Amino acid sequence: MIAVVDKSKNMKRLVNYTHYFSDPTQLLDEDLLQYHSIFINGNNNGVPMKLDYELLEKLWVFVEQGGTLYGELLNCEDFPSSRLFGFKQDFAVTNRRLEKAVISTDNPFCKIGQVLEWQGPFITGFTFDTKRLLDVGLFKETHRTEEKGKYPGIVVKKYGKGTAVYSTFSFLGNDQNWTLRPNWLWNNVIEWLQQDYELPIQFLPQVIKPSMENDSKKTIEHGMNWFLHSGILPKDDGTLGIYENVHSIRSDISRDYRPDCHAHSALLFYLYGEYSKDQTWWERSSNLLTYLFEAGYQDTDPTSVTYGFWKWFQSPKSKPDQIFSDDNSWVALVLLYLYRKTGNEEYKKRGLLTAYALLNTQNLNGLRPECIREQELLDKGNGYFQTSTLASMNPHFESIVHAAFIHAYHVSKDERFLQTAKKGTLYMLENKNELTFMYSKTAGYSRFLLALAQTYAVTKDDRILNGLYEVVFYLADKQHELGAIEESDNPDPGRYGTEDTGVFRMNGEGIADQLYTNNFLLMNAWEAWKATSDPVLKEMIDKLIPFLTSIQISSHKQEFDGGWMRSFHLDSREYFGNNGDTGWGAYVIESGWTNAIILSGFILKELNQSLLD
Repeated sequence: MIAVVDKSKNMKRLVNYTHYFSDPTQLLDEDLLQYHSIFINGNNNGVPMKLDYELLEKLWVFVEQGGTLYGELLNCEDFPSSRLFGFKQDFAVTNRRLEKAVISTDNPFCKIGQVLEWQGPFITGFTFDTKRLLDVGLFKETHRTEEKGKYPGIVVKKYGKGTAVYSTFSFLGNDQNWTLRPNWLWNNVIEWLQQDYELPIQFLPQVIKPSMENDSKKTIEHGMNWFLHSGILPKDDGTLGIYENVHSIRSDISRDYRPDCHAHSALLFYLYGEYSKDQTWWERSSNLLTYLFEAGYQDTDPTSVTYGFWKWFQSPKSKPDQIFSDDNSWVALVLLYLYRKTGNEEYKKRGLLTAYALLNTQNLNGLRPECIREQELLDKGNGYFQTSTLASMNPHFESIVHAAFIHAYHVSKDERFLQTAKKGTLYMLENKNELTFMYSKTAGYSRFLLALAQTYAVTKDDRILNGLYEVVFYLADKQHELGAIEESDNPDPGRYGTEDTGVFRMNGEGIADQLYTNNFLLMNAWEAWKATSDPVLKEMIDKLIPFLTSIQISSHKQEFDGGWMRSFHLDSREYFGNNGDTGWGAYVIESGWTNAIILSGFILKELNQSLLD
């Protein structure tokens, strides 16, 4: 017989128990020797439970007589508890941040050094008279480390005829067991505990399942349902805007508002309205943008140095401050595209305001810094940026500006937009040794493709076409057999834990990024194919589409169902990656940058349209 003691009832889901108790004191009236195993979850709303001495005596005899005792997050500050489990707690409970678990003992099921993630509380301390199965430490590696853990994770103490197993972190009692990642490796750990320590526990269910679908139309519908049911829209009709994301670590809706996410989503909603012939989606598109206008995200004061620019986020500051090139350019591009489709003069006015604000701070080479602060404009004026040679040289920021200029040229017929886009694009192509990349070269080149495609479509300049092919051939060389572009060439693998990083560190880790690479690639490669009709691009798209359809999430959690998380591990075919980016980590689901952009790529292909049509 198996006993589970767990006030939260979370442990019941993974243990094959016969008797359940909500309070450990209930065991005092039980003959413990009737049980083969006893499981105790000590996590009481983040506070480790302390066991009574009388119960500790009974549990000690239970183990000595051949029983298996599993304890998790139990208070082990005193001698009796610590000697029972072989773990001495030295500080109060803490919550996992960037720490990972590591396999610390070789066994038939796992390899020493393999790293895993969990989410929730853990206790720090030290061991004695135990075998350490898992340790906890701050490991930067994605899959495997040679470093030793700083703290015990799961330990085993054998005495008498039985065994005591102790977990210092929320494992079997975790209320979000889908945060035990990667799922396949944790299931190997469970098999290890089943076989070597006779723990009657079940394998983890896969809450975040790739759909394994291969139908673009079903993918589109599933994705649009995510917008309606995930909670990402504060109000279904879009009149209250749209939130930014499902957070990578907390897994709840981040109630932040960003103009670029609104623009991406407004683009998608318009395209889906055209695709589905359902005009309510056109209304949602309009409502998202109206929300931005009325909430004052754009500076419309002609006397202001930030006139035409957009706030990066919902800021109590009256004027834009951190003026990111790409964020502003996305809004301008979408507004000008939608003006051409709808004839809405407000879109034209506001889109061109941003385009001219960008143009007036572009330098002689057609480039700009990745971000300009309001104070810089107050102190230096536009002229400083026009004559400066300072530029990011990063396609992540530069290329979308050039694409926005192509759209501004289409609307205004102002040749300066076309010439600046061409000049800036050529400067980057002619100085590729100076290019910089934010997360990976694959991500940077995926972004670069949009500017190359649209600038070539208008100019027909062979130099730009040659550059486009160079980018395409680089990306095609990194295309995995599953169809994704595998993340490659990280410019700074040591940036783990510094907020804005990639989801891999070294080449060959088998990671696909849907926040910065494959998400944009579908739309951008489609635009490049429309501009060139080149079969290499057609082949790239034809491989990428089944990958994206197959990894769309199916889940009973509405925040996940129908979305795409940022990082997918191609070999194990589950969402997993290096989660060292504390802002936009491996498991974020972005409303605009991921879901809206991916689905827009699908719909543009279904409609056989270009953004330039």
